[in-house]
Amino acid sequence: MNVHKISASGARRIAALSALIFYSMLSLSIYLHPGYNIFSPHQSLSDLGMIGQSYAYIFNSAIVISGTMFMIATCIYFINVKSNKFKKLSLCVFFIALIFYISIAFFPKGTPYHDYFALSFFGISTIAIFIWFISEFKMGSKLMATIIISLTVIAYILAYNYHLLGFAFAELFGGSVIILWIITFNSSYKYKKD
Repeated sequence: MNVHKISASGARRIAALSALIFYSMLSLSIYLHPGYNIFSPHQSLSDLGMIGQSYAYIFNSAIVISGTMFMIATCIYFINVKSNKFKKLSLCVFFIALIFYISIAFFPKGTPYHDYFALSFFGISTIAIFIWFISEFKMGSKLMATIIISLTVIAYILAYNYHLLGFAFAELFGGSVIILWIITFNSSYKYKKD
């Protein structure tokens, strides 16, 4: 199987599997932490991986595994996308965001730089989405571009007003938008012919 076939048939599957693994391990982590409330304005997702927290390794492992798999999918997308500089730049920026994402597991809550890595992941991912939005809006599906950028704005509104639905919920919503983007936006890519 050549790289192009892997791209067309496998990269999206890798990204979808990564999301499934993350959500499964996140759900297990929440289940194993009695009293954890995703809608609390005082709790974040990072509380599940905090130093000294029981079963923190489950949440932190979810980040490392899913982040690595998203990196693989992102590299396959990058190699195989036709020469669209904006989309290639978007993928490069997202790859950098994933480095910050994985770093969250190595600098869990309660350690120096945790907030830096967490905020950087969301901020850099937003830049990647915005770069993709520009390209997609000009040359691709305006509807898809509008949906993703609208969801991104809603994620930031929820984060800013975290007291309404909880900070962890705002993080989960924002992360889900990023996952939705990396899985679905590539369906609009024109791949190199085999």
